[in-house]
Amino acid sequence: MSAFRVSRCAAALLAAILTAPRPADSQIAERTTAASRSQAVDLVNVFTGTSNSRWMQFPGATLPMGMVKISPDNQGNVWDAGYEYTIASVTGFSFLHTLGLATFTVMPLAGPLENYPGQPKLFAGPPDGPFDQMWTAGYRSRIDKKTETGRPGYYAVDLIDAHTRMELTATERTGWMRFTPPADRPTHLIFDFDAPSEERSQLMHFSVHKVAPNEIAGSMTASNKYAGEFTVFFDTRFSRPFATMGSWQNGEYTGIDANYGTEWRRPRTAKSNVTAIDSIRSGGVWVDFNGEANTPVVLKTGISLVGAEQAHSNLAAETDAVGFDFDRISSGASRTWQQLLSRIELEGGTRDEQIELYTSFYRAYTGKALLDDVDGSYRDACGEIQHLSKPGEHLYSSDALWGAQWTLGPLWDLLTPEIASSFNRALLLGATRGGWLPDVTVNMRYAPIMDAQHATAMIVGAWQKDVREGVEPDAAYAAVRKVLTTPGEPYTCGGRYPEGIAGDRHRAAYLKLGYVPEEDGPASSTFEYAFDDACAATLAHSLGKSEDAVLFTKRAANWRNSLSPATLYAQRRRADGSWVEPNDLQHFGTTGGWSGPGFLEGTAWIYSWFVPQDVPALVAAVGTDRFNQRLEEGFDKHYVDLTNEPDLQAPWLFNYSGKPWFTQRYARDVFSRVFDTSPLNGWPGEEDEGQMGAYVVLAGIGLFDMEGGCTDVPKYQISGPAFHKVTLHLGGHDFEIIASSNSARNVYIQSAKLNGVPLKSLEVSHAALASGGRLEMEMGPEPHLSR
Repeated sequence: MSAFRVSRCAAALLAAILTAPRPADSQIAERTTAASRSQAVDLVNVFTGTSNSRWMQFPGATLPMGMVKISPDNQGNVWDAGYEYTIASVTGFSFLHTLGLATFTVMPLAGPLENYPGQPKLFAGPPDGPFDQMWTAGYRSRIDKKTETGRPGYYAVDLIDAHTRMELTATERTGWMRFTPPADRPTHLIFDFDAPSEERSQLMHFSVHKVAPNEIAGSMTASNKYAGEFTVFFDTRFSRPFATMGSWQNGEYTGIDANYGTEWRRPRTAKSNVTAIDSIRSGGVWVDFNGEANTPVVLKTGISLVGAEQAHSNLAAETDAVGFDFDRISSGASRTWQQLLSRIELEGGTRDEQIELYTSFYRAYTGKALLDDVDGSYRDACGEIQHLSKPGEHLYSSDALWGAQWTLGPLWDLLTPEIASSFNRALLLGATRGGWLPDVTVNMRYAPIMDAQHATAMIVGAWQKDVREGVEPDAAYAAVRKVLTTPGEPYTCGGRYPEGIAGDRHRAAYLKLGYVPEEDGPASSTFEYAFDDACAATLAHSLGKSEDAVLFTKRAANWRNSLSPATLYAQRRRADGSWVEPNDLQHFGTTGGWSGPGFLEGTAWIYSWFVPQDVPALVAAVGTDRFNQRLEEGFDKHYVDLTNEPDLQAPWLFNYSGKPWFTQRYARDVFSRVFDTSPLNGWPGEEDEGQMGAYVVLAGIGLFDMEGGCTDVPKYQISGPAFHKVTLHLGGHDFEIIASSNSARNVYIQSAKLNGVPLKSLEVSHAALASGGRLEMEMGPEPHLSR
C-alpha cells in the first residue's frame, strides 16, 4: 500500500466477512454454461472496488500497461482523488491515473458560459450540488447512473446537465472522447488545468495554442512529493472545427464570506476569441461547438511526458491510420484485452466467481503506466531526455512494489513473462541511468514510498524462473548488490523534488547491527531487508558468486535479531540491544512518522510470520505446535489481515507446518469471502496498482509462491482452485488444473497428481507449470488429515 493508508477498517471488515455464515452449496452453485462460454473480456467489471478507492482504481479506458488511463473524476483534491462510485456527478475526464501523475480534465458545458455577466462557470463545483444554472454551480454535471457502463477499453455515461452522452476509449498513448453537442444550446468544451488529482499536485504553469481550426496543443507543469516536477504535453484534434477558443485565469478569493462556499467567488479573468495562453496561474481554455442534430464530436488527444513533438508523434502514430473512427479504436482495445485475459480459461464456478477472477486479472495490468513515447524517448530520474536503444523496450511509472514478491511477480512470470521481462529491464535501466535500483518508479523518480518494496525479488524471482529476456546478469547483480550493501541517500535532481530518496532509508543501521533499531526506523524493516538478502543470496549462488552467496545467506537470517527470544514474537529493539517493552502485539503501524519505529502497515503479530525465505526455520524456531496454535488463533481472532501486503502469505503457512487443510480453507476464503465484485467492497483497503488483483487471481487458481521465486527451484504452494478446471495458456504450452467434485463446500484436497504421478507434497515447480501438463485434484468436504 502507499503512504497514509489506514488498514484497520479493512481488518475489521475482513473480520466480519470471515465470521459470516458459510452459504450452503445450493445457494451459490448455479454453474451455467453461458458463463463458461463468455469471452473473458465480457466478464470484467470495471466498477469493482471503485468506491472508497484511490486515483489508480478507475473505471475508464486503458490498454495493458498503457500510459493513458482516461477516466471520469468526481472527487476533490484529496490523497485518493479520482473517481468515487457513489457520487452521481463528474467534474470531467482526465488522461493519467497512475500514482503522482495527472493531467487537465475535459468537460462539456451546455448552455450559457456565465451564470451572470462577469461570473463564468469555469470551476468544477461541489459534488453535493447545486447543478445546472444555479449561481454557485460550475461545469460539474450530474450523471444518470443507470446509463453508466464500462468494459476494458471503453466507458460511457449520460451527462444530465451537459445534455449529452460521453464515451471514452484509448490507445497506449492517446485518449479518445465522443459526445454529441445538443442542437438547441451552445456547448463549451472546457479544459481545466487545475483540476483535482491525487497527492495534491501543485500546478506551476500551463500553455495552450490553437494549431488549426480543429486542433489545439500545449502543456502543463505540476509538482508533488512523489513524482517531483513533471510536465505533460498534449496534442488534441477534433473531428470537426470548433467555432472559437477562449481562456481564463483564476485569482484568489480574499474575502471572509464563505456562505455557499468560496470556489464560485474566486475572481476569474476570461477572454473570448483567443488563439493562445501562457500562464503561471491556474486556469484553462474552452472551445465552442455549435450543435448539429445527431452529429457527434470525436476528440483524440496524444499525451507525452517528454515534449510537444512527442505528443504530436504519439497521436499521429497511434491514430492517423483510423482517422476519427472511435468504434474501431474501442473494438481494438477490447480485442487487445481479450488476447491477454484469455490466457486463463475457466470452467465451472459461478458467474460472479468468473467475474472476480477476470476482473482481478485485468487490474493486474491497469495500474502501471508506460513512460516512453513511440520514438523511444523518455525522461530519466533527473528529467533529462534519453532514448531507448532497443526496439520494443519500455519504461514504466509505478507505485511501490509493496508485496509484489507474492503478487505481480509470480503472476507476471507465469502468465505474461514478456511483461515481467520488460518491467524488470525497465527497473535495471533506471539503475543504469540513476545509479540506484528503484523500488518505486513514479515518473522514473526515486519516490519516498514504503520501505523495502522488493524490486530485488521481482528481478531475482524472474531470473530463477528463466524469465530473463534482455536481462544482463552482471548488470542485474550489480544493481541488486549496490542497493543491499549501500545506505540510501537523498536524491534531489530533476527540479522541484523535496522528498526523493534512492536506496533504503534504514540500510546503514541494518548493515551495522543486523537489524533496524528503534532509534532509526521500523522494526518491520529488519524482516523485509532479510528477505531481500535471501533473494540476493539466491542470485549470487545462481551466478557463481560464492563469497557473496555466503554473505547474503548469513544476512537472510537477520530476522532472528528482531524476534524476541523470550516470546518468539517480533519486537521492537534499541540500538544497545535491549527490547522495547511492553510488546503490544496488536499495535498497528509506526509512531512519530511514516518511517518511524514500529511495524509499517502491520503489527508485531503480523510481522512475526514474515520469513518467506525460510518458513521451515521459523516453524523450528517457534515450535510446530506453538506455530500452529498461534496461526490458528490469528485466523480465529482476526489478527490476520489478508487485505494488506505484509500478511498475504498467512493462509499458505500451514503447508509448512503439517496442516495443509487450513491452507486450503483459508486460501479459498481469500477468493470467496475477503474480496468480491462489488463497487463498494471489491478490494477492502486498496488494490495498489495490481498487487491485490494479482493476489486474488493466484488464490482463485490455487497457487502461491511463498519465496517470490527467490530460491534455487522456484515453486508454488497448492491450495486448490475455486473452479472445476483452470487452463493456463502459457506461450505454446497449456497447464491444466482440474479439481474434481469442487464446490463451495468441497474445498479440501483429498488427493493430487501431477501428470498422473501422485504428489508427495502440495507444491509444484514453476518449471513444471511452464512446460505444460496437468494437475489433478479430488476435492472433498472434510480435511484429508494424512496430508
